[in-house]
Amino acid sequence: MNVLILTDFSEVSENAGKYAVDFFRDKPASFYLLNIHDFNFSRSASRKLENELIQTLEKLQKAVGDLQAYTSNLAHEFATILSSDNLINAVRKALDEKKIDMIFIGAASQAGHQHPLLGDHAYEVIRKIRCNIMAVPGDRSFSELKRIVLPIDYSTISPERAFQQMERAQFIDDGRLTVIELDEDHHVNTTSEMAWPSLPGTESIQATAASTIEKTKIFSEDLLMEIQDKFDMIVILGKNLGVCDHFLHANYGICATVHNSLPIMVIHDRE
Repeated sequence: MNVLILTDFSEVSENAGKYAVDFFRDKPASFYLLNIHDFNFSRSASRKLENELIQTLEKLQKAVGDLQAYTSNLAHEFATILSSDNLINAVRKALDEKKIDMIFIGAASQAGHQHPLLGDHAYEVIRKIRCNIMAVPGDRSFSELKRIVLPIDYSTISPERAFQQMERAQFIDDGRLTVIELDEDHHVNTTSEMAWPSLPGTESIQATAASTIEKTKIFSEDLLMEIQDKFDMIVILGKNLGVCDHFLHANYGICATVHNSLPIMVIHDRE
């Protein structure tokens, strides 16, 4: 497993790195810490550039050292990537060169969306990078993922394709999956719960509970607070762009105005 962790050396990104290590605590994994720094390459600033480069590399090495000390898995390996490219190009290059399977990024609260990496840019990565991505709130520590919620719009992806996509991701080993089904206008909402995984096909899916949630709760503060009380993680399929927008858009998504304490995994179908 090859994992990319985006870091700007803040507490939020440091927490995302620890969450990544805990998430793969029982699996061998290679972790790559990527920092993007806007260096000034003009000759007149050569001495300052050299000092800035050394300081940044030292911070990266310290971040790696901290994660090496944090992990208890001897099959975990760590390396650094320093880039002066823009965020999307740097991430795409890392994905190609390191064969990345999953990206972890710190998610700022609604009060921190002006941050150059953790606000608008987190959403940019989620929308433009076709790789499984975990956005980790800065105040969230890892816990067993036993209760998972999947808001989904079947007008853009069939149930068969949706569950095949989740099974191929191979990041969820067991637990209960609750599906919040939305219509194409994201208004009608039915909820069903099922065991996960062990789903050879959608014809075998047996809901153990079903209910209807009022229209007024869709993508509202009430719904998000209810989700946070009942679940350990939110999963969104990348093909459900409307759902991504409603939850994650830096300006008008629900998480831009209401604090979310749950990690959000965006699963992209790379086939």
